[in-house]
Parts: sequence; C-alpha cells; structure tokens
Amino acid sequence: MDRKRMIALGLGGVVLAISAGQMLSGGGSAPTEPKVVAQVVPLRVAAGTPAQVWQAPVAEIAEAQAETQAASMADPCAMSLEVFAEEGAMLGVTLLAPCQANARVVLRHGGLAVSMQTLATGSLFATLPALDIAGAVEARFDDGTALDAAAVVPELAGLRRFAVQWQEADRFALNGFEGKADYGDAGHRTAANGGVLALGDPASKPALLAEVYTFPDPETARVSIEAEVSDTTCGRELLGETLFSAGGAVQSSDLTLAMPECDAMGGFVVLNNPLPDMTLAAAE
Repeated sequence: MDRKRMIALGLGGVVLAISAGQMLSGGGSAPTEPKVVAQVVPLRVAAGTPAQVWQAPVAEIAEAQAETQAASMADPCAMSLEVFAEEGAMLGVTLLAPCQANARVVLRHGGLAVSMQTLATGSLFATLPALDIAGAVEARFDDGTALDAAAVVPELAGLRRFAVQWQEADRFALNGFEGKADYGDAGHRTAANGGVLALGDPASKPALLAEVYTFPDPETARVSIEAEVSDTTCGRELLGETLFSAGGAVQSSDLTLAMPECDAMGGFVVLNNPLPDMTLAAAE
C-alpha cells in the first residue's frame, strides 16, 4: 500500500477513514472496523507569532458575515440606489427595493422628473441622459420613501442637451434638425427614429414623461417642440417644462400652449427654435 500522508489543517479532532472491507480490497466481504488512514492535527504556529496576525482575519470575516446576516434578518425590505457614469454622458441607475414590487417611482436629476415602475422583484434598471456634471439622482416612491445617489459626469462639460417634459395627456414631441435637414430628411431626429431619447413609463400613473435631444454640433443643429391637436388636447392649455443643459449647467422654463378647438384635430402646434427664446411659429 502507498505511504500514508498526514494532513495538517487548522481544525482538530477530525478523522478520515475508509472501510477496509469495501474500499480498500474492493471485495464483497462485510464491512469491518474502519481503519484510520489520516488524522487531522491542530495548526502549528511558529513560536513568537503574535496571535492577532492569524486570528484577526478569521475574526473579521466571521464578524462581517454575522453583520450581513443580521442586517438581512432585521430588514428584509432594505433598499439601495446606485448611479454610474456611462459612455456618452449617460447615467446608469440601479434601484433595489424588495418590498416595492410593481411600484411607481419618480427619478429626478438636474430638473428632470420621470416616472417609472419597478419589476416584480422590486428592482429598476434605467438610463438617464446627464444634465448636470454632479450627476445627482433621487428615486422617490409614492409613499414618500426616497433614496439618493450620484456619479460625476465630466464628459458633460462639452455637450448641450435640450429636454421637454410633461404629465399624462399634455403630450409634446421634440424634433432635432441637423445640418439643413427638414421634416422627413435623414437629419431629422425624433423619438420614433431613435434620435431623441424618450423617458418615462406611460403605465406609471400619473405618468411623468420627457424627451431629450443631444446636440451633435450646436452650430448646425436646431430643435422644435410640437403638440398634436387631438381629442385629448384640443380646446385647452397644455402645460410642460423645458430644460436646457450647456456645459453641465441647467436652465429651466415653463411651457404653456393654448391648443386650437377640436375642429382643428389632426393638426399641430409647433414651437420653432425654443432656445433661448420660445416663439410660437405655427398652428396648422
């Protein structure tokens, strides 16, 4: 039989054994008295080694595990919010709220406020266009519970962004025109073709929605805001807000549109060049 080795580990009193009648011989005889082949002996520490050198890591790990377990048992509804700076001056948002399943939550950043809804697990994963360099984000539930987190976005210093936001049926649409583009041209950017970022979940009632456009070149791009005359918008005022971010500094302005009567349904009210001065351009 091969020479047996003694196994030295940091635990005492453990015996490794196999049945000589079955494991060693491989025969069919009845099991016999187990034969000791290795015995674990206590860990030997060199003389003069301070106890804290080898005891401290074990104690710290045990303490951390105990704290984690205690926290989980004490508050199974513990929530967390993390914000990360991502490529393109975007903010990645991760919200974990185990006891807020399918719940409405409002994300706020740089004057922007959009409503979303958590998953069945109480989690939410979202991306926001950064409007200020500090990158502060608040997540607030309808019961008043709020969490805050931030991620600095230095890349925003060289960008300009324009946003329009509204509530529920006060529906606006943002258009970006790059170069000499007009409606329908290749340089016409909208939420439908991905050139404008649409934010908010219409199902999260009352819904707070927004559209954001990032200027690729401030000298050769312009924006407009439009509102369709429909059975939910005709004959009344639409209320919204615009946000203009330049170099990480944000300016906000109230937006009010008096919509035509319902006999103009199917037409649009358009605000051309809404920065810095808003001018009503057309009501078709």
